[in-house]
Amino acid sequence: MAATAAATPAAELFPDASLRVQATRYVPAEAELQWMGWIGGGASLFEAGGVALWGRADVETILGHVIRPFEATQANYHLSFGLRRTVGRLDVVPFFRHVSRHYADRPKTQAVDWNLVGVEVSGPATGRLRLTASLGRTTQASLPGYEWEAGAAAEAAVWRQGKGSALLRGALRLVTVRDHDTLPRGDFADWTLEGALRWERGGRALEAFASAEKRNDVFLEQAGSRQRALLGLRVLLDSRREPSEGP
Repeated sequence: MAATAAATPAAELFPDASLRVQATRYVPAEAELQWMGWIGGGASLFEAGGVALWGRADVETILGHVIRPFEATQANYHLSFGLRRTVGRLDVVPFFRHVSRHYADRPKTQAVDWNLVGVEVSGPATGRLRLTASLGRTTQASLPGYEWEAGAAAEAAVWRQGKGSALLRGALRLVTVRDHDTLPRGDFADWTLEGALRWERGGRALEAFASAEKRNDVFLEQAGSRQRALLGLRVLLDSRREPSEGP
């Protein structure tokens, strides 16, 4: 009997989409750093032969209380696109990312933005643990002076019952910085540890979370890092994710 040829995945237009909406309170809060709002969405635009072309756009808004309550002090724009190929249990994602940071209702004369080209690999390590690693090199960086960026992240489901689950997450970001024409702080590391309660159904999820982080370059045009707690709510939509899947 002749062997049956492996089926080739059919070409598909707009196979999936995702959405993230988040509101976060900084603890302790400062006059210029009290709340963070995040809204963004992405989609795979075309998929053929197991390779997807995708894009994503996000807006991160920092709110303070300098002149009035809930006053936007920063608006940071994130634009990414690339390819995605599933190899065995892993997603391999070459990407291009542009980040542009701006004051809200305040003058800015110095450009604060960068372009990053890299690759990300993610996949399940066990049924309840998912790992992600990435490496990128800037092709252009204004005031931040970034050169190389490496990242690692883990997400584990420590409890699951029906549509509810409890998640633990951790992330580390290592950044090298050029030694001239930039902020006076050198190479640095950012980290985040988070616990979240999730309710999900059919690719839709609502999360309440608490986290601790250390983050550098919290201001646009001056060096400065913060170590703080974050409390928030997150709404997620991912048409690729099924409710029976692990994290």
